[in-house]
Amino acid sequence: MSMIKKQSIFLVIVLSVIFPQDRGQSHYDKKEFDKAQSYYENILLKRENDLSAHFGLGASAYQQKDIERAVESFNQVMESDNQELQSKALFNMGNILHDQQKLEEALAFYRKSLELNTKDEDARYNYETVKQMLQQQQQQQQQQQQNKDQDKDKKEEKNDKEQNQDSQNQENENQENKDQSKKDQNNKQEEQNQNSEEKQDQKDQEQSKQNESEEQKEQEKQSSETGENKEGQPKSDDRVQAEAILNALKDKEQINQKRQISRAKTRKLEKDW
Repeated sequence: MSMIKKQSIFLVIVLSVIFPQDRGQSHYDKKEFDKAQSYYENILLKRENDLSAHFGLGASAYQQKDIERAVESFNQVMESDNQELQSKALFNMGNILHDQQKLEEALAFYRKSLELNTKDEDARYNYETVKQMLQQQQQQQQQQQQNKDQDKDKKEEKNDKEQNQDSQNQENENQENKDQSKKDQNNKQEEQNQNSEEKQDQKDQEQSKQNESEEQKEQEKQSSETGENKEGQPKSDDRVQAEAILNALKDKEQINQKRQISRAKTRKLEKDW
């Protein structure tokens, strides 16, 4: 519920002073605002510059929500030299602006109304009330702005934390990848080293076997030349002689085989011819 006092109070006071038996005021008091407006319009057809009629028309139009007509009528009154009517018109203009939530403009009109009539307690009441409303509105705006700034700061702080956390997570992930890559590389190198060692061991074993085989052949050769048997004992003359005969037979057999191969080749050539 608005705390602003309505202009109808002043309509009654003003018109009762100027027109004690005003029928427009009677219609207005009975809330017959359309009849009151018609009455003042008829007066203005006869007396175009009748400021009281303009004021009554503005008040009646205002009650019927015809704000444009009300403002036009009150503007006519505010141009008059009658400070009392001018003060009431300024007051009612302040009410119209208050209804439109134009509080700063309404406050200015209440101030002008008080300047013309410093004893008008209703204008003073409305002036102080709207002034307090503006202060509260300003405080609310400041609080809203402060809350908005706090929310913005919290949001920015949250974003910063999230970015820092993301950066830390990325850094940890990169470090883990590096560690894993290094570990894989070490494992691969270890595996290569192990394979190399195994190959070297195998090669050493083969070389060792080869050396043993060559050493054994050398020993057998030396034994054969010195006439010793496998146990390193000197061979008997009969055994040495038998081995010599056996070797001679082997040599003779090899010679015979070569001769047979040569003859076979000769025969084949003769056949071909």
